Amino acid sequence: MGILSHSGGNSTCPAEPANANAKGVPVAGSLTFQHLMQIIGWVCFGVTALLSLGLMIPHFLHYRVPNEQRQIIRIILLPVVYSLVYAVSLQTYSGAQYLEPIAALYEAVALASLFLLYVDFVAPGAGTRDEFFSKLENTKKKGRLVPGGSLKWFRRTWRIVFFYLVAYTILIVAQEITQAVGVYCATSMKPRFAHVWLQVFELGSTIIAIINVIRFQRRLKHHMVGRKALPKLLSFKLFVAVTTIQHFVFSILSSHVSGNSKVTYHDITIGIQALLVCIESLINVVSFYFVFRASEYKHSQKEDGASLTVYGPAGALLNSLNPTDLLRGIILAFGGFAKV
Repeated sequence: MGILSHSGGNSTCPAEPANANAKGVPVAGSLTFQHLMQIIGWVCFGVTALLSLGLMIPHFLHYRVPNEQRQIIRIILLPVVYSLVYAVSLQTYSGAQYLEPIAALYEAVALASLFLLYVDFVAPGAGTRDEFFSKLENTKKKGRLVPGGSLKWFRRTWRIVFFYLVAYTILIVAQEITQAVGVYCATSMKPRFAHVWLQVFELGSTIIAIINVIRFQRRLKHHMVGRKALPKLLSFKLFVAVTTIQHFVFSILSSHVSGNSKVTYHDITIGIQALLVCIESLINVVSFYFVFRASEYKHSQKEDGASLTVYGPAGALLNSLNPTDLLRGIILAFGGFAKV
């Protein structure tokens, strides 16, 4: 049997408990446990969205370095996307499995944006990058200098990050398809089902990409002094780590719990995880106030990377939504770089 097969005795997906779709009895007045989680989840989303707006509006009003601020705004939107997706999941348990991959996909976009932000910190403007990294010393293990400096290393890191973005997109599409045709099987961690393989590939690709972004930041930290590069990485990485581990734990729980009349099977396997993500998203956006504020763009016009175009708030919003830099990054990763 193939790992995506869903016919035959041994490849049958374990069924959910018989009471999986049962509606929970009220736990407070007429409110069920799901209703309580929905209320808390939407409150968390509302506060998360308002706090995110509070961070983004000053950027729109002082949109002086688009290449940097575009990436910052994308990252600020990460907890909003997560909170919205999981708040909606609390409303519709049956649709949660199709909604949650959207948040995971945006996580890949945010990681690529963080990498581009670091690149702009050290080499503003695409025209300066080859020169900067070719002059940046790179040594082998025995201490010998590598010809061409760090240009080849930079391009390799770039490829890994943008290969990850494309590969993760493909994995998410595969997850949606396998769920739709019934071969995903979220209730099993057995290797005959698509669920376990997609989980492994998604986790593995994420770890590889994050490690390379961490190495990039550590190696160039002296070129990012005063930019809070490490706190930016930590605020992003901790949120991703917590949600990833959490998702893995609940994937295992799905085949070992059954629920009861008040807290149903789907309350445990979908609802509680979704509520935790809504709460964690709120905490995450609060942490962003320490690292992604627009104060450094308010008081002075940067010489490097500053835009000659004066953006109003509406123009800044449209510019921040422009995905062409991500598309350009993918094109470069898939052969756009000249051979070194």
